[in-house]
Amino acid sequence: MVQLRFPALITFSIAAVWACHTNAADWPMWRNDVHRSGATSVALAAELHLQWTRQLPPPIPAWPNEARLHFDASYEPVVLGSTMFVGSMIDGSLMAIDCETGAEKWRFYTNGPVRLAPVAFDGRVCFGSDDGWLYCVDASRGELLWKVSGAPEQRAPYRHLGNARLVSYWPVRGGPVVEDGVVYFGAGIWPTLGVFVRAVDARSGRVLWTNDDSHAIENVRVDHNYLQESGISPQGHLLVRDEMLIVPNGRSMPARLDRRTGKLHYFVQGYRNGDSRVIVSGETALVGRTGDDDA
Repeated sequence: MVQLRFPALITFSIAAVWACHTNAADWPMWRNDVHRSGATSVALAAELHLQWTRQLPPPIPAWPNEARLHFDASYEPVVLGSTMFVGSMIDGSLMAIDCETGAEKWRFYTNGPVRLAPVAFDGRVCFGSDDGWLYCVDASRGELLWKVSGAPEQRAPYRHLGNARLVSYWPVRGGPVVEDGVVYFGAGIWPTLGVFVRAVDARSGRVLWTNDDSHAIENVRVDHNYLQESGISPQGHLLVRDEMLIVPNGRSMPARLDRRTGKLHYFVQGYRNGDSRVIVSGETALVGRTGDDDA
């Protein structure tokens, strides 16, 4: 299998490093906000000067040969206050880095690759792992506050081989998003094994709802306009627009769920125009380079 290699200096992205400045706003999730807009109202300094660098291992994506699934083709840091947080698909850790010095503050290890960006809020950080769990840790010390299984607890913790690691049948590759005190995330990528989207209370980790019936949807419009049973496959960073939760589905178009109840509102396979990278702008969801959808 061909493996893509990417530069891995912790200059990561201009936006995230800029957010480390003491007078700047936070950059608390992938592309800054629940719309994944990649924008901020804070002005960038006229001149930027390199403060420090930190070398990390070259990223190894889960799907190196599928451009629509490159959600983990690079490290994706977030910033809260004076601390940067970055997950690792190499060693399965979340690392906290001092923005002023580049020094490591702490590191928390999971039992699988951490492939998507965390969300940081209210002195805590939430992130998912291929080991099948969503974790929430204290932002200042890295101590575990709570964790929630991606699959319902009555399911046995089955594992199989994935990317040379033993990973859960239900890896958390639906990257978390937080809004109104609720964290939303997705687990599972193979509809035949079961797929789950969950909402949990951000303070306690209490599960508020689980969508567990979207892995086998009847009469989904697929390629060549055929109708057949299909299912969602959460891969990419989830988004929020008003009362809708938007779930990227890798190579398929994103699904829309009611974020209060978890009920599926809409899903279409997408004629191979889907992508794991989705942003919302007004009434439109921009899907990768090839697709778009009404939000």
